[in-house]
Amino acid sequence: MNTTRHDRYSLLLLISLVVFLMLSAFVKEHHVLGEGVLLLSMYVALVASTLELSQRRNWRWPGAILAGMSMLVMLIHFLYPTRMIMVANWFFLAAFLGFVSAALFSYLGLPGSVTSGRLYGLVSLYILLGVFYYAIFNLIETVQPRSFMETASPASNGVSRHSLLYLSLITLTTLGYGDIVPATPAARMFAAFEAMTGVLYIAITVARLVSAYQKVENN
Repeated sequence: MNTTRHDRYSLLLLISLVVFLMLSAFVKEHHVLGEGVLLLSMYVALVASTLELSQRRNWRWPGAILAGMSMLVMLIHFLYPTRMIMVANWFFLAAFLGFVSAALFSYLGLPGSVTSGRLYGLVSLYILLGVFYYAIFNLIETVQPRSFMETASPASNGVSRHSLLYLSLITLTTLGYGDIVPATPAARMFAAFEAMTGVLYIAITVARLVSAYQKVENN
């Protein structure tokens, strides 16, 4: 694939993820118009992720199938928000984001110079990991309510999706304010996994990029 085109896909993915994060901060839950806008922004991120996979044929079609299934279930959930559909929604979204994260991580380790596209992909991968665990947290909370507790809110109110996205991002960066905490064994384990992912991400990714660059220099 043309390098310039792939760089554009990488930039589109990064922008779409940032837009989704920003919209998530301002869209109110259970507001039809706001939920629709958030759904569209996630659709754009899923399409951008699929385009990002287009460089490698082995990843392209499985990714497109997972993206299509996730988008279909999202639409069904938007129209008919039942508990079972919600479980399927978060499951397929987590499966797709995990697949894309693995594909991007594989791409970053390929031989070649450190281009702007790789840098966009590196930042996008970091954000994708946060959104991946956000989907996992929502899946856990849907299957087992009150798996997460917000210290400033009564337990009966539950934890909002915005709060779980916030929890995922601060856990990934190992910041951990402590205002939202995992309360069940499954929630605690995945929160621990995300913290480890955040710590290991920078070291492993930088090592892979340096190794790929050295291969080019040696050749």
